[in-house]
Formats: sequence, C-alpha cells, structure tokens
Amino acid sequence: MASYLESLELTRDFLRRHVGDSRQIGPSDHIQKDLGLDSLAVMELVSEVENHFGVCVPSDMFEHISTVEDVARMVQRLNITR
Repeated sequence: MASYLESLELTRDFLRRHVGDSRQIGPSDHIQKDLGLDSLAVMELVSEVENHFGVCVPSDMFEHISTVEDVARMVQRLNITR
C-alpha cells in the first residue's frame, strides 16, 4: 500500500501529463479551477489512479474530488477498505 506522500506524488505525476511538466502542482491546487482539467480529463485521471493503485473509485466519491490532496486521500481510504 502506498503512503499518503507516495499517493500525492504519483497523483502529481499523473496530472503533469495533463498540464505539462513545467507546472508546479501543490496539494491544495483545485484540479479543474487551478489546473484547468475538464470533466473528461478528470475521468482519465481517476482511471489512471484506479489502474495504478488497483482500486475502484465509486461514482459517489467523484463529487468529493476537487483538489490534488483529495485524490491522494481518496487512494488512502480505498486502500484501507480493500
């Protein structure tokens, strides 16, 4: 199981593919407002997270994913409940 910091860094890596390598990405950055991802890109991000961490993100969790930190914390919760 990945630690919170590992989850956070991997989430940043996934996001860099969408926003570019030169962009600084912080835990409190809003995925859509600050980083500019549209809903399709958010779905792609969630798919990458699911595939990498071996988790399944329930659709009701999507409304709680707004920041980079939210994704890392979600991975931690889903790994604990597996």
